[in-house]
Amino acid sequence: MKLKRKKTFINWFVTRHQVVIRNEGDLAERSTFSLSYAKLITLIFFTLILFLGLGLFLSHTILKKWLNPAYIEQENNNKLLHLYTTVKKLEEKNAQQDKFIKLFQSILEEKGEPKYAVEDILGGELGNQPTTLNEKDTLESTDVNDNLSVVDKEVHVSRSELAAASYQLPSYLPDVVLFTPIEGMITTPFNVQIEHYGLDIVGKENEPIKCIADGTVILSTWTVETGWIIAVQHAKNLISIYKHNATLLKKVGNFVKSGEVIAIMGNSGEFSTGPHLHFELWYEGNPVNPEKFITF
Repeated sequence: MKLKRKKTFINWFVTRHQVVIRNEGDLAERSTFSLSYAKLITLIFFTLILFLGLGLFLSHTILKKWLNPAYIEQENNNKLLHLYTTVKKLEEKNAQQDKFIKLFQSILEEKGEPKYAVEDILGGELGNQPTTLNEKDTLESTDVNDNLSVVDKEVHVSRSELAAASYQLPSYLPDVVLFTPIEGMITTPFNVQIEHYGLDIVGKENEPIKCIADGTVILSTWTVETGWIIAVQHAKNLISIYKHNATLLKKVGNFVKSGEVIAIMGNSGEFSTGPHLHFELWYEGNPVNPEKFITF
């Protein structure tokens, strides 16, 4: 009796049934498929597993912000921490750039005038002498003037020798590929003796001026003598300067790429006598002749 019941249950479980779908109006047969309880239970089981897996996936991804109350607060804290770190880095970078720009502007604003007078240099010998002298120590005024003129000449000679020595730069630059800023004719070459620390390149007015290498703009301003001027800090302590522009296209802090247009050639400034570019190249704080490293 028990075997019969067991056999009956198995037969009920695996018995296949035919399901027919008909049109309600004319009872026309639309589709037919076979179905058993075993197939139905298996289909329901896998459907439940699929929905359970999908629910777990959504609960850890898309639905996490609704199911976890602390999610939004945690995300906001992470964003605030990231913003705080970014702001601190930008503040440090801006502080370094401001310090460098002020130092560089002070260098550009110098006129090449002596910082100390002859009397200051000789102060220990002449400036500190008493105003009243004994008859034995009295000097003729002409002798004093002659001595001062001789010392003044010696000081000027020593200064010129010192300046010449300071500009004995190496004939090489770091491993950086330099782009031609503008093509034209060089009218005034690089000459340290006359304090012309760059090249004057004549070209067409409103011609675009390109950056010689990747870098960051450290100066973008107007001066009475040189007009619109822009300077770019490159890698390996290399700085390029572009003067007498008609328009500046970049601001301080902008990152520019090699060959990117940064200004338009013009005739601005009191020292300009026509449309041209005054281009300077500085390496480790000293001027370098651009013709040795760039083809114009």
